[in-house]
Amino acid sequence: MDELDHYGVAYLCGGPSRVVQVAVLTLYERRGIRISRATRRADAVVREPGDPVEAAVLAAIPGAGRPLGQVIAAAAESAEALAVADALREAGLMRGRRPTRRGRALRRTLAAEPGASPAGRLAALGPDGVEDARLRGILQAEDPKPVDLPRNRHRGHGLDSSNLSDPRFDAGDYGGGTGGGY
Repeated sequence: MDELDHYGVAYLCGGPSRVVQVAVLTLYERRGIRISRATRRADAVVREPGDPVEAAVLAAIPGAGRPLGQVIAAAAESAEALAVADALREAGLMRGRRPTRRGRALRRTLAAEPGASPAGRLAALGPDGVEDARLRGILQAEDPKPVDLPRNRHRGHGLDSSNLSDPRFDAGDYGGGTGGGY
């Protein structure tokens, strides 16, 4: 049990998504990323990762930001997050994608005695183990659904929908025989 880091505990207890959540927590605590509570939009403040999983998280956040659920899903599929399972397989705690009997027993022990650090508690217990109520709420919530704006003739789908005059067709261009326009 002492051999496992937070990422190993997270993978054993919750899979690659939990590994990414631990990296998000670590980046958030270091102020490397900001997460809006209302929109769950993650923005990278500093692009200096502390480890490969953090690098995968930062790579999943474009310059304009991205909803946290999408960041977690993208980073959970990265080679860096999936590589955490390799050490668990070598230790005999996982076979393929599933924990072994020994791995399941260790997982029960970790859930009963989670670490004292925020990352350790998140790794073992998931978002419910986060003591910071704001961050716990952000991690537990789902991304808001995109707003579907109605499409009607007043949204610029043709010239007839605009109330603005077109300067190319000024009244002076139609009048006399000199052809002042084109």
